[in-house]
Amino acid sequence: MNIDISNLLKQILRLLPVLAIIWVTGCASAASKQAPITAPVYDPFESVNRKIFAFNQTADKYVLIPVARGYRAVLPNVAETGVRNFFLNLGEITVVANDLLQGKVRQAGRDTGRFAINSTVGILGLFDPATTVGLPRNNESFGQTFGVWGFAEGPFIMLPLFGPANTRTFAGRIARATLTDPIQLIDHDLTRWSTSATDIINIRAGLLGATRVLDRAALDPYSFVRDGFARNHRSTTRDLDKRSDPSRASDQLDELDELDELDELDELDELDELDEPDELDEPDELDELDELDEPDELDELDELDKAAS
Repeated sequence: MNIDISNLLKQILRLLPVLAIIWVTGCASAASKQAPITAPVYDPFESVNRKIFAFNQTADKYVLIPVARGYRAVLPNVAETGVRNFFLNLGEITVVANDLLQGKVRQAGRDTGRFAINSTVGILGLFDPATTVGLPRNNESFGQTFGVWGFAEGPFIMLPLFGPANTRTFAGRIARATLTDPIQLIDHDLTRWSTSATDIINIRAGLLGATRVLDRAALDPYSFVRDGFARNHRSTTRDLDKRSDPSRASDQLDELDELDELDELDELDELDELDEPDELDEPDELDELDELDEPDELDELDELDKAAS
């Protein structure tokens, strides 16, 4: 068997940044490895992170949100769900790899079966028949794997355009892009960039409801996002989300569907606001009827007076 030494060396060189980040993360305090779910987030770069967060919000407001709204307006809901399922199915490759790296052999077998069913019966992942037959989606990433291996979270960092992370999840992002992301294997640059852009826009379209939730719920959006990210990462790393609902094995709730439901509630709120003037109109109509009834009562009195005389 011939081995392309030059290509192998290139792959090793691409992994060097990952190994360096893991080493730095591993040198962090051991206390943060076992930090409680609600423990304060280690954020030594908060001043810089807040500036990057503000930049991300501006880019989101003037670029991503308008594009995502246009995408959602043009694309039917069924097609949008199909695109989302397609990219989630590609992500199953990363999930299976991390199942094995974490020693979850049975789960790896189930997730492999899920990928096979959705890639064939589900037509390249556009549909999700695997969930119907009892193979729910799992969420396993390299960042979680590094946590299982004992590497500390490291400091919180806000990435330009990519959002919240810590050094452990950032290393995981690089590992995925280097090792298990099929999109990065596309040789044609324009096709690769277009595919990645479609994935980002589809994700943002599914999160349109999150913007309203964030604006309404958070006095400090930066802290809200930072703390929520940390709690979710700690929970999924320790499989606490799976232990809370054993009947669903390692399935996670589909956050995008929850946000779609929030969108529907927003629409209902708007309709309620429209209904309020109608309710106000009803008393007005009653008042008008009362005004019409008053002369009738006076006429009856006049007739009685005439009869009495």
